[in-house]
Amino acid sequence: MSKAMSNNSSSNTTAVQATNDDASASKLSCVKKGYIKDDYVHLFVPRPVRRSPIINRGYFARWAAFRTLLYQFLDCDRNVDEKDRSRKQILSLGAGFDTMFFQLKDEGRAPYLYVELDFLKHLEVISKLYTVLESNFQYMWELNNNL
Repeated sequence: MSKAMSNNSSSNTTAVQATNDDASASKLSCVKKGYIKDDYVHLFVPRPVRRSPIINRGYFARWAAFRTLLYQFLDCDRNVDEKDRSRKQILSLGAGFDTMFFQLKDEGRAPYLYVELDFLKHLEVISKLYTVLESNFQYMWELNNNL
């Protein structure tokens, strides 16, 4: 591969990864304005920015539509006997610093399997966060049970 093609590929990767930072900042802006609840997004945004109301509303509309469809998928066999209920799986492709898994886990709605495929840089950050949150959750659970 030529050096020019390599540089172009690298800049394309950087541009794609930058959309993750922009989306995370937009989500945090929505959280700070009260459009949505997300206890984790602030952990991914080093410098919060305030978005215009139209951006906040657009992000909220997309978030609400996706969440509605996700809940429909997770609940589609809720009234079926446990032995007949399917074990749901979610494959998230290129979601960046999406916090949906953490939210679903907090709500007791996490699927049987949740897999994220993304740039290694993003997965390393999410993996570290999951480890920290899991250890804090375990500590809090043990603390509450020993009171």
